[in-house]
Amino acid sequence: MKIAVAGGTGVVGRQVVELARARGHEPAVLSRGTGVDLRDEPAVAGALEGADAVVDTANSFTFSGKRATAFFTEVTDRLSRLGAQAGAARLVVLSIVGIDRGDAAYYRAKLVQEQTARAGPLALTIVRATQFHEFPGQILDRSSLGPLAAVPTMTIQPIAA
Repeated sequence: MKIAVAGGTGVVGRQVVELARARGHEPAVLSRGTGVDLRDEPAVAGALEGADAVVDTANSFTFSGKRATAFFTEVTDRLSRLGAQAGAARLVVLSIVGIDRGDAAYYRAKLVQEQTARAGPLALTIVRATQFHEFPGQILDRSSLGPLAAVPTMTIQPIAA
């Protein structure tokens, strides 16, 4: 089975790729690092050719809810639409536990992503995971200026990615 993994070089995506290979599947890795920008429709269409399933683990590294919403909406719609055209049967979207109870702009963006996926042509599985142990480090990396960092206060119950 050919499984297209969007964000296939990221924290979760690379593990999906490794697991797919270990189980005898053919993963297609969609990431800028492999030459597939998820905002480039022809590149995505080419990468999805022959895919049986599409797994979306892509992430938007922004604190802007508007930019995150635009990214998730555009990318998820593209993966679903082009995946269906390529013959894929299912879309799997990685999401986050509790986003429907949170107030963070990023969580609202993930909810819009789920809605976009539900409206698409492919059968859908949404995997809502809790935050990963890597999450605080990602926040720190993006909120540091020299030796200083602005770290938000939050309560999380992380799991290993």
